[in-house]
Amino acid sequence: MDGSRLAHGAEVVIRAPFPYFGGKALAAELIWSRLGADIGTFVEPFAGSCAVALNRPKEFDGWITLNDLDGHITNVWRSMITKPDEVAEHACHPVNECDLHARHLWLVNNHERLTARLMADPDYCEPKTAGWWVWGACCWIGGGWCEGRGGWSAVPDDEGVLALANNGGQGVNRQLPHLGNGGQGVKRQQDGNRLEWLTDWFRQLSSLLNRARVTCGSWERVCSVGTMTRNGVAGVLLDPPYSLTGAVYAQDSRTVSADVRKWCKANGDNSMLRIALCGHTGEGHEELEALGWQVETWGKPGGYQGKDERERIWFSPHFLKPKGGLFDFL
Repeated sequence: MDGSRLAHGAEVVIRAPFPYFGGKALAAELIWSRLGADIGTFVEPFAGSCAVALNRPKEFDGWITLNDLDGHITNVWRSMITKPDEVAEHACHPVNECDLHARHLWLVNNHERLTARLMADPDYCEPKTAGWWVWGACCWIGGGWCEGRGGWSAVPDDEGVLALANNGGQGVNRQLPHLGNGGQGVKRQQDGNRLEWLTDWFRQLSSLLNRARVTCGSWERVCSVGTMTRNGVAGVLLDPPYSLTGAVYAQDSRTVSADVRKWCKANGDNSMLRIALCGHTGEGHEELEALGWQVETWGKPGGYQGKDERERIWFSPHFLKPKGGLFDFL
């Protein structure tokens, strides 16, 4: 099994090229069994690693709308779709601590500019920036990648040359890169020509998402019921920042999580929508259950604390009833 795929029981799960906290690759089969392959549009307002879109059933031939507030994530997927070879070229780089800090600082300082361009132009992307972001995310250990919360920044030294210094200002954290093994994602151990391997992987991802529209902004912008249902019934996967684990997200997770639940409560009885809402127990989803939403438990193995038994997915009243059996994946 190569690094672009993961064996999970009888399934072969297609992987994103970077680690992503809260990814739903292992829940994709469950989610699609409730949304159904017959939907006209699949909408993912918190795209992240795009795991559910990548692992859709082969029967699905509708449109895909992906959105993320993080400009770097949006740029990765736009670049991956249109220029996978260029992204692979810039993601194919050995682990180097100096490069990691220099690129990290550049990515943080250019995030606002990049996001503004992505929001203004639906076709804009920067494959070099995408490759650097993917490479760095795979070299980085733990959270904090490109959050810009550290005290290290580039300042002129005695000779007027920019140098990394801890001046207590807004910048990046400084830490050792992943040294225990080859790393994660694009840095996983791989025999043979790494660039050729990455190029093949990224071209596959491009092919899988060639019908996707990728937007950058707040989740509500892509949740207009009229727009989502123009092609018939729409499947909506809502995977907002969990209110109980908000420390790993840059945005106010409690506000976002509550707003998403409010939207679900208002739209759950629409027969043109099949909604899947991801979350944890104890976050206030009981009111949805009282309105006929079904809750499913799924365990995500791995991580520092093993299987997380709090993981839940709530499905709106018009979801498909389970038929049994597994989908054949793309």
